[in-house]
Amino acid sequence: MKIHENISLKSYNTFGIDQKAPLLIEAENEADVLEALRLYPNLKVLAGGSNILLTQAPEVPLLHLTQKGITVLYEDQETVWVRAAAGECWSDFVDYCVAQGYAGVENLALIYGTVGAAPVQNIGAYGVELKDVFKSCEAIYRENRIKINIERAGCAFGYRDSIFKQRKDTYIITSVTFCLTKQNHQFKTHYGDIRARLAAHGWEETPQHIAQVVKEIRQSKLPNPNKLGNSGSFFKNPVIPRSQFLELQKSYPHIPHYEVGEEQVKVPAAYLIESCDLKGYRIDAVGVHQGQPLVLVNYGGATGAAILALAHYVQKQVAQRFGITMEMEVNIW
Repeated sequence: MKIHENISLKSYNTFGIDQKAPLLIEAENEADVLEALRLYPNLKVLAGGSNILLTQAPEVPLLHLTQKGITVLYEDQETVWVRAAAGECWSDFVDYCVAQGYAGVENLALIYGTVGAAPVQNIGAYGVELKDVFKSCEAIYRENRIKINIERAGCAFGYRDSIFKQRKDTYIITSVTFCLTKQNHQFKTHYGDIRARLAAHGWEETPQHIAQVVKEIRQSKLPNPNKLGNSGSFFKNPVIPRSQFLELQKSYPHIPHYEVGEEQVKVPAAYLIESCDLKGYRIDAVGVHQGQPLVLVNYGGATGAAILALAHYVQKQVAQRFGITMEMEVNIW
């Protein structure tokens, strides 16, 4: 266990916000997590920092899990269970899986963050969500510092939601087990440009090929946080009642949408933002990305408060024009 005092968090969050933490504890194993909880029961978990916006300096100690490790727990001819430690880089984990020919996470390639944080947000992209491959996770129950195993049915997964997000200070995830396929794969290539790019390359559908084209798509649309501070998608795609959508469609006949059951419709937040002429909008050091309006960016030296103010402005413009309230996907600290 390593303890850092009065440390800058600039390199611990992908927005590159320079706030200082009074105490940051690096936990290299479960014993470190338990000891940190014993010493600082009010600590807060900081994972990869790819889905947070620091608007102020943390008032409590932060726990940063660094434990690595990928293990195959079980396999037969068709399926494999793979367990990854919470500190594993999510993108590296996907690369490992596709290199083995395991399928299920290829659409989630190049998403920033850690394995341990992935279930919290139920990360998703191109028609796949983490819950689709989640089997179980090991976690420390904070109240009594006992290690427990939580199956998928107990996670209350929803759109960018889970029990871990709803009850933020209840569990600390230490590892996640995924159920992937070795053959008879059920690929999802109908979202975005995946199928078209596969055809352009002359590639058949394999975990490796799909992961590669997903990376190409993401790199062409989304800014690299190592070069331009951001947290990926800042807003959730709104899910609205069908009746409200039908009224909107009268004024905007070409509005893109996705069916969510019989009574709800999902509308792309990027379309709503761009329709408000906010694509590329900038004020001082913060702005709406010119390539993907769902992404808010830090051009350098911005404060979390300034980015949050921009987010509120974007929400207000969309609400005034469409009557839709966009929820933030990013967690505000």
